[in-house]
Amino acid sequence: MMSKRQIRRTFGCLQGRTEALLPCIYLAEYGLSGRSFRGCASGIRAGLFALGALTGGDRPGVASRVGLLLPLQYCRDETVRRALEAIPAAVRSNEGLSARRVAVQQLLDLAFGGDLLLLDGHDPDEFFAMQLRPGLIPRLAKSFSYVVDVLDDLAGAIELRAVAPFGWRSYGELVEWFNGVDPVFGTVNPARWKSLTPFFVSGNTGHIGLRDAAHNGARLLRPCEDLPRWFCLRPDVTDAPVGVLFEMGQYGWAKLHISLADCSASMDLSNVFDPFDDLVAWGREVDEGDLPVMIEIDEEGSTAVLAVHPTEDSTRVLLRVTRLYPDELLLEGIVARSELAGTFKAELRRFFAQEFDTGHWDDEEGCLPTKARLQQSRWFAALTADGAEG
Repeated sequence: MMSKRQIRRTFGCLQGRTEALLPCIYLAEYGLSGRSFRGCASGIRAGLFALGALTGGDRPGVASRVGLLLPLQYCRDETVRRALEAIPAAVRSNEGLSARRVAVQQLLDLAFGGDLLLLDGHDPDEFFAMQLRPGLIPRLAKSFSYVVDVLDDLAGAIELRAVAPFGWRSYGELVEWFNGVDPVFGTVNPARWKSLTPFFVSGNTGHIGLRDAAHNGARLLRPCEDLPRWFCLRPDVTDAPVGVLFEMGQYGWAKLHISLADCSASMDLSNVFDPFDDLVAWGREVDEGDLPVMIEIDEEGSTAVLAVHPTEDSTRVLLRVTRLYPDELLLEGIVARSELAGTFKAELRRFFAQEFDTGHWDDEEGCLPTKARLQQSRWFAALTADGAEG
C-alpha cells in the first residue's frame, strides 16, 4: 500500500533517494533542453525520467538529465551484469586516474566488446558519461530492461515497481522515439533532434525541481510574514536606487542582475525552467501593490528567490533576493515600489525588444514563442503609438 508521502510515477522528475535504481546505465540527454524536459514532465513518452547529477565548483548544484534508466539488476546476461557491477569498486579505488580509466574501460569491454567507451579527459566517478558505438543498442535490446514505474518519495527512497524490455533495435530508432518523431509522418525537424549519451550511474545523484515544466503559467508565492504588523521603518532609512538588467546568453540561458545602490545580485535563467511568466506576474503584482509576493527561479540545481514585502508606507517596500540550499542573502533593501515596478517593466520590455534571441531560448516547434506568450499580458504589452499601454 502506498504511503501518503509516495507518488507513483511512470515518467517525470525523480525526487527520492535512488538506491533501488542503482547501479544503472542511463541513456539521457547530456545538455538538457527545455523541449526534452517538458516532454518528460508531460508524460508524452512514458519511461523518460529526469535525474540530476551533483556538480561541484564555486556554486554547487544539480545538472539535469532526462532519459531511460536501465538498472543492472535486471540485466539478463550474467557475464555482462557481473562486469558492470564491478565498475563502482573500480571507480572508488585509490589508484590514479589513468589506472582507474584502464580498469573501467576493461570492464566495459568485457561487457560490451568495445561498443561503449570512456570519453577522453573525463574522470570516471559515480555519475560519468561515455561514448556509444552503433553496436551498443542491439546489445542493450538483447539483455536489458528500463524503468517504467516507480513509487517516489521526496522524504525517502524510490521504490522500483516495474521495468519493460529495452526494445529499440538501433540508435536511430531510439533517438526518433526520444524526439517524438512519428514513424510515418515525422514531427520534429531532424536538425533539432536531441542526441542521447550513455551514463554509468552508481551514486552522486540529486533531485531537480518539481515545477511542472509542461505548464507555462505563473506560480506566485505569498510569504506569510506580515512586517507592518510588527515593524515600522526608521526615520533615517532612505529608498535605495534600483537597477535591473536582463542579459541574453546562449544555448537556453540568460541572466537577471538586480542592484540596490552599490550592492548587486545575479541569477541564472534557464529555458528548462522558463521563469519569464513568473517574472511578468511578479512585476505586475508589485506594480499593483498586491503584496507580499515571491517567486522562485530554478537555476538548474540552485534556487533564487525574489520577494517583495509591504511596509507601513504603501509607497515603500522591502526587496529581498536570496538563494536557497544553503540559505544565502544576496540583496536586501527598502525601495520605492513605483521605481522597482517601473524599472523592472522597462528593462523587461527593452530586453525582449532589443536583446532576446529566440534561437537561443525557444526550442519547441509548434508552441507559442516566449515573447508572443508574454505579450498576452496587458501589463507587459508594449506601448501603443499614442503612449498608452496596450
